[in-house]
Order: sequence, then structure tokens, then C-alpha cells
Amino acid sequence: MYQIIVLGIILSITLYVLKRPRDSKLNLPPLVHYKIPFIGHTFSHLFNCKEFLKQCKKEYGDIFTIYVWGRELTIIGKEHIYEAFARDDAFNFRIAFRKKVPGDMFSFGDPEYNLKVVREYISNESNLDIVRMQKCLHSGIKKYIGEGDDNGRATIYKIYGEMSKIISVTLANIYVGEEEAVYDDIITTFAEFTTDITIFMKIPPILDFIYPGIQSYIYHFIVKLGLYNPAKKHKDVLIKHIKNQVEKRLREKQIYGDLWKRPNDLIQIFMEEESFDTKNIDYEAMASKICTLIFVSNHTTSRACANVVVDLASRPEYMQELYEEQLEIHKQADENGILPYESLNEMKKLDSFIRESIRSTGDIATFQRLVLKDYTFANGLQIPEGHIVDVYLDDVFRDESSQGPNPESFEPFRHLNKTFPAYKPTKTFLSFGGDALEDFLL
Repeated sequence: MYQIIVLGIILSITLYVLKRPRDSKLNLPPLVHYKIPFIGHTFSHLFNCKEFLKQCKKEYGDIFTIYVWGRELTIIGKEHIYEAFARDDAFNFRIAFRKKVPGDMFSFGDPEYNLKVVREYISNESNLDIVRMQKCLHSGIKKYIGEGDDNGRATIYKIYGEMSKIISVTLANIYVGEEEAVYDDIITTFAEFTTDITIFMKIPPILDFIYPGIQSYIYHFIVKLGLYNPAKKHKDVLIKHIKNQVEKRLREKQIYGDLWKRPNDLIQIFMEEESFDTKNIDYEAMASKICTLIFVSNHTTSRACANVVVDLASRPEYMQELYEEQLEIHKQADENGILPYESLNEMKKLDSFIRESIRSTGDIATFQRLVLKDYTFANGLQIPEGHIVDVYLDDVFRDESSQGPNPESFEPFRHLNKTFPAYKPTKTFLSFGGDALEDFLL
């Protein structure tokens, strides 16, 4: 019995020594003091992150390192956040993310190709069919929320789930076409794909206390052996519907020739690429491309919409003002109630409310990045290759110099005078979009 105890002590000390940061000639960020070996700051970071990081910055400065889940994690505050975003040769979001989510679940594809699709087709204003999008959103709202009672009130029990399905109606229409977007299984795939594949991220990396990265390795092992792959069922659904459309379009194009009406969706974009071979169609590759785009589009949009609805429902005093703005702008709609694209930019109060909701419900620290090479910050502190850093987002969103007076309070119209919309990331308004999206795709 004593031999087992002694062996356990020796093993624990050995692991502690092996995991302890080696002496470095670099001018490393200060390591926040902790009392419990192995555990370090894990509990404080997990259960009281907001106040913990706030106190750390007060004591240690804009860049500091904490010890969580068996490894050191450097937190970058607002004064140096721009370096983490601007220096993509030194900080990589995509690699850090793929260490947490097994890439074997589905192929993320070629990063440059993914970005090209987003820029030239999905995000290109000239390609946006605003009429089609508004019709999709309207039909999604009618289907998943309904018309409401006699007073126009509706009860929503699972706000995120319903918002995700409403957004999915539009995305499915744009990605796989309007004919396939009417099926419940395709809407379910679009709505649940990201939640399902990020299940590994929801499990605390307890095994990393033994050795950093071992839990991620086990996840990759499980997926690679085919023991569990939450993406497979969604890929199968996508392949079925993609195949339906591809075969139908090839057949109809051959029959109707120049009279054939070209569908405007992502499947058609894939079919018109030079690499598309009608005799050897790689449906799995097409499904993987769409999986990647679903991942970077649906969840964040649905989450933001759900938070905005909750914020509005809990502050009914602002509804009338926002409603009056909508009524005024709605005068520009056509006979079918469709608003021109330019009208969206005139909803200044709504845009400010959305921006404030995103600011108030954003992550405390996120956009985790892997350090690709030894890097020296503008203040002289250095971090080594292979290190992990987190962007201290709350340090920007709760900063009075960036957000104005009372940054801790919800002020829905504090952003009225901003010259950029809520969907546009800036140095004082970091959201998952723009820079972060390109980081992932690249």
C-alpha cells in the first residue's frame, strides 16, 4: 500500500516538473500567482472569470499569464489586442480551434477557397437577393413562431432553437437551393450542426491536467476510429439533398438547353467550377464545403438574434420607440412588404440596440490563438512559439474610453452616432465576424 502511495507521489512530482515552464531567455508576461499546484487558476477562471481577469489585469497589467487546465494561457488586454488580430504570421485562430475540434469529423477544405466563396458569393452585396432573404425569414418566423394571439403576442419556449431554425431556412435556401430548403431534415442539419460538432468543446479538458493536449488527442482518436462522429449524420443529409439537386439540374439542363433557368445558390456555384466533373461527382467534398460554411455562419447569427430578442423582451420600455422607427422605414417597402437593401442601414436605433446586446452578452475572453513563432509585443513582453493566447474581449466591451459612460450598464442607444453598422467589427467593437471569420477560413 505504501509503495503505491510513494509511486503516486513520485509520478505526480514528475508530471509537475515536466509540465512546469522551462527557464526562458524571453521576457515572458507575468505569471499570476496561484497556490494550488496542478489546479492553478482553473476554478477562478471557470466560476468567476469576469472578476478574476479584471483583478489580474489590475495587478499584472495588460498582458499576463494564468495557469488553467494543466497549461499556461496568456491573456491579451485591450492595449495589445490589435497585434493578435493584425499579425496573422504570428497568431493563428484556425489551428488553435482545430486542436479542440477534431478535424476528422469533416474536411474543413482549402482555406483560401473557403474565403473566396464567402467574399465573392455569400458576402458580396451584388449577389445578395434581399427579396429572397426577407421572404425566407418571414416564412421561417411564421413556421416556427407563428402569427401569435389576437394581440400579436407569441410564446417562445426555446428561443435559441427557434432562432436557429429561422436562420436555417434562409441559409439552406442560399446554400442548397429553395427546392431542398423546404425539408425538415435539411433545416435540422443547418440548425444543429454546429451545436453537435462542438460537443467536444463543452467537456472540460480534465485530462489535460495529466498532460496538456492529451484530451484533444483522445477526441481525434475516437473520431478517426469511427467510434463517434456527430458530423456524419448531417453530412449524410447534405449529400442526399445535394445529389438530388445536381442530378436534377444536369438532367433538366440537357433537356431544356438555353431555356433552362439557372438556380442561384451555392450548389450551382460548385457545379460551374472548372474542377466539377459530371462523370465523377464528389458529393462528399461538396457536403464538406457546406459544412464549413454552416459552422461559421449559423450559430453566431442565431445566438446574437436570440440574445437581442431576450434583451428586448426584458426591456419593454424601448419597444415603442423601435416600433415607430420600423413603421417609418416600412413606408419604403414595396406592395409585397419587401424593404430595399438600403433601408436596412436607416434603422439606426435598431442597429444600436443590436450592437449593445452583442456588447453585453459577448464572451469574456475568446478568439483563442496559437503562437506560430516567438513574438515580441509593443511593450517588450515576449511569448514563445507554441504558446496559447486569449483575447480579453471584456476589456474592450467594458472600457469607458471605448464604449462611453457606464460601460457596465445596458444603454440601448449609446451607439447611435457610430458610423459603422453592428455587423462590422472594429477596434472598439469586436464580434465574431469579419476578422474572426477570416481567421478561421484562412
